[in-house]
Amino acid sequence: MKSAEGRLRAVVLMGMDDATLVGAPRKLKLGTLAAIRGPDAIIVDEAGYRDLWPGEPLTLGKTLEMNDRRGVVVAIADSSAPFLSTPLLYARYSQAVSYVGRERNQMSFVLVHPKPGVDLHALTRRITAQTGLLARTRDEWAWATIQHYLANTGIPVNFGITIALAFLVGAVVAGQTFYLFTLDNLKQFGALKAIGVSNPRLVGMILLQAVIVGGIGYGIGMGLAAAFFETTKRVIALRGIVLLWPVMLGTGAAVMLIIVLASLMSIRRVLVLEPAAVFR
Repeated sequence: MKSAEGRLRAVVLMGMDDATLVGAPRKLKLGTLAAIRGPDAIIVDEAGYRDLWPGEPLTLGKTLEMNDRRGVVVAIADSSAPFLSTPLLYARYSQAVSYVGRERNQMSFVLVHPKPGVDLHALTRRITAQTGLLARTRDEWAWATIQHYLANTGIPVNFGITIALAFLVGAVVAGQTFYLFTLDNLKQFGALKAIGVSNPRLVGMILLQAVIVGGIGYGIGMGLAAAFFETTKRVIALRGIVLLWPVMLGTGAAVMLIIVLASLMSIRRVLVLEPAAVFR
């Protein structure tokens, strides 16, 4: 797609049903949905508008070109964020196919809304049996999309390497810190063993210190992350990036694992410590 000012962008084009306008964006920032029935009418999402016309206020009537076909912006949508940061365009299906160009198959998928009380899985099986096409529920479609990116892109490898390095560095730094703390206090641990404190009690003391320090660090980290997402939630390019509770739980579990691993060296040093060492 090319704007009138000459900016080239790859876009996601959504075709709405001509009669019912099913598939239209749920919320519009500017304009009305009825305007989409006009000639060459298209709807663009707000992020796409600001990408195509940076620094300009939201106004209607902007023109652009797709495959030598003219389009006029008649409304601006407040759409949810796509996975890729590409502009979202909406047009009537009869007009959208003219923007795509000459292709054998001009339709990628069809949205279906079930009648009240219809079982979704039974409906998808019936559609597949009658048409021979793949039918999926919304949740199945979402997981299929996730699996596609995991299996066919380098995203999992890149993120996996980053997370693995962060975990390794965190475990090494925390382990070294705890070990140095233990070395600095060997006399105190030896004195405790000399007066009869059992090894399980000493292990519990070390783990308690580790859990307290890890909890403080986890709270600070989650607080800073939450503050970041709170301050950037109105940035149009970062919409849809939020802090989910499963992420917080997973991070907490990772922190606890790092704490346990980091404490092992300190625990071993205390367990093999001779109580007489405090008197030397």
